[in-house]
Amino acid sequence: MNRDAAIRVAKEWNIDRFYTDFSEMLKDQQLSIVSILTPPQAHASLAIKAIEERVNVFVEKPLTIATGEAELILKSLKGSNMKLTVNYNWLLSNVMMKAISLIRNGKAGDVLGACITILHTKDDEMASNERHWSHKLPGGRFGEMLSHPVYLAQSILGNNLSVDRIIAEKRGGFQWMRYDELHALLQSPSGIANIYISFNAPRPEIRLDIFGTKEIMQMDLLNQTLVELKYRTLSKLDSALDCLYMSYELSCQTARNAFAYMSRSRGENALRMGYASLVSSMTEDIEPIVTPEMANSTVKIVDDICKQL
Repeated sequence: MNRDAAIRVAKEWNIDRFYTDFSEMLKDQQLSIVSILTPPQAHASLAIKAIEERVNVFVEKPLTIATGEAELILKSLKGSNMKLTVNYNWLLSNVMMKAISLIRNGKAGDVLGACITILHTKDDEMASNERHWSHKLPGGRFGEMLSHPVYLAQSILGNNLSVDRIIAEKRGGFQWMRYDELHALLQSPSGIANIYISFNAPRPEIRLDIFGTKEIMQMDLLNQTLVELKYRTLSKLDSALDCLYMSYELSCQTARNAFAYMSRSRGENALRMGYASLVSSMTEDIEPIVTPEMANSTVKIVDDICKQL
């Protein structure tokens, strides 16, 4: 929409053709997939236009802000054979996909619940910028990022989640943020998810604990580590062995991931898997990993939380 910006970016990346009108681009080019990376307020209109022009869609999270908009996208998909998926990059990361595989293979036993902790510092790029578009969303900065922990909870406990209660607090100094601390409790027939988000932490963290009847999974989604904690007692021997086991697992995994980070190969797998999932759904006529229905459920849950803020 900003022609000057389009010209600048086209020159920087040696792009031969740019458009300032989405409909014109769809009609002019023979596209298989369009990736929508705009602020979420525009996702619905762009996705529906692409589907109407028989183009498959890869959307940045969240699918939409409002539940009604998400349902309009689903309605447009029903009348076509186009495919759509959403970039749930935390879910599609290596360590999270491993955890989901372990759960489905019964390694954790019956899943009882999950605890998801997301910490941001006061330097958070969106929160610290008073003019950032996220502050205009329902729920503000929380409305922009809540889909991450919600879809993690969905992947563990299923789509049939409901909001039990929320507690929001104001602890920081950014006057344009009504709240900067959030506790949300989600329930499903298969378990409970507890979400804690802070914008006042000393360091960024994304931690996930999955509690099962056979084992507990402790995960660090930033450092991409997963430790499986099995049965133990409170004996001194078990405590010592547990310390050695955890130290060994974390040392091996963090060393491997450190080399991957330094080689700049870390963090790309999730996006690659998202595109591969969409392409497979197109060529094999199967559902992508992140289905439109799952994304719609995410929108509903986030919408419910934001309405209570």
